[in-house]
Amino acid sequence: MLDANGAVLDANLPGMRILDGRNGMNVRNDRLTFSDAAFDRRFAELIAQRRRDPAAATRAIAARLPRPRAQAYFVVAIPIPPHTDARNVAVAVFVYAPDERRDISTGLLREIYGLTNAQAEVARQLFVGRTVERTAAALRLSVNTVRTHLKQIFTKCEVQSQAELMHLLAQGPKSL
Repeated sequence: MLDANGAVLDANLPGMRILDGRNGMNVRNDRLTFSDAAFDRRFAELIAQRRRDPAAATRAIAARLPRPRAQAYFVVAIPIPPHTDARNVAVAVFVYAPDERRDISTGLLREIYGLTNAQAEVARQLFVGRTVERTAAALRLSVNTVRTHLKQIFTKCEVQSQAELMHLLAQGPKSL
């Protein structure tokens, strides 16, 4: 989470590891910067636009950032509407590294997509690579109950298939 100047207000543990490792993203002069010059320019423009007119800055940006000796990061930066957060968060940055362990927060799924606790847990189980049958066993549910939850998840996430759902969850929030 960044403020209107691009300064990091908060980051989860994997985000802090990325910043500490200087692996494509850095904090320089109290501002988040990217090693990819083109994306860094676009990111700076997004921050400047959000600072100039907070209500007008609604367009997200995304990029694939190469890393030495590893698969690329996928980065998405989303302007946050003003007065949404007491900390004055201006931009949320999501980073996805396809070669790292996959997991997703059920709280995030509930908040972003409006899923129930049960639906969020089913989505998380599928996202980490479990089949419908293994998800049912892990959650002590019937296969039919998991499939019912999955249909409701499809509706809420506006997707038509499990493959589309996995792609959506891997890439970030639906608004992108």
